[in-house]
Amino acid sequence: MSQRSSRVRNVFLPLELTAVAELWGSRFGIPVEAFSGYRFFKKANSIWAISDVELPRLSYEAIGMRIMNCKDRPWKPTTAALQVFGKYAARNLVHLDADCARVFLEGKSQEVDEAAAMECEPGYVVVFYRGEVLGCGLYSHGLLVSQIPKERRLASREE
Repeated sequence: MSQRSSRVRNVFLPLELTAVAELWGSRFGIPVEAFSGYRFFKKANSIWAISDVELPRLSYEAIGMRIMNCKDRPWKPTTAALQVFGKYAARNLVHLDADCARVFLEGKSQEVDEAAAMECEPGYVVVFYRGEVLGCGLYSHGLLVSQIPKERRLASREE
């Protein structure tokens, strides 16, 4: 790979805060104010967030925190990003009890009752336990599929 093509791949393109906030607001009801103090960049199929500072003009492999993957439709929020911004969510929330939270953190799928997933639309959801964000889940028709990254999962009790 030539040095020039390598540089092009490593370009982080600035994004307007409103563009990112509109996506998160439409899916999760997170207000635009939750994103103040951050700057956003796009690189390939990912959106990244950093604190609101100026970066030197260098080539970077990664900056800040990856907050979403835009490769597929719909876009997917990262667990790390939901742990920062998910506390502001007002829609598409799933609240789990202790046993269900454990299953979720083990990376397993499970059925959840209507009370846990009140008014959730099919798609990505913010998963809570005792008011704290655990991470990202994929919800459809009563089934919650954990999106916890493999390297962050709890060891399964069954193994």
